[in-house]
Amino acid sequence: MSHSLSRRALFGRTPTQSPPEAPVKRVAVLGGTCIATQGVACGTCADPCDPRAIKIRPMLGGRAIPLIDAAACTGCGDCLNVCPVGALVLAPAGSGESKPCA
Repeated sequence: MSHSLSRRALFGRTPTQSPPEAPVKRVAVLGGTCIATQGVACGTCADPCDPRAIKIRPMLGGRAIPLIDAAACTGCGDCLNVCPVGALVLAPAGSGESKPCA
């Protein structure tokens, strides 16, 4: 059995491939189920955050809420694993999915 391949097929243009897309940066965003909004002292999300992207901000009335600095967030997800109510998720940076926690 003979296999023949034309010169054009062998030496012709190679198909062009588009360069791989850059990975989308993901950052932690706070959802509406954060128990700090209900006056419960929590802040467990800030403890494992190595880049210190999550700060606990004191509010009037003795409450304290987490604030996430998206520029400092590395998207590692360590804060997601410790949140007792699952109020944090990873979303594309700049998506504006974070709900105010006040």
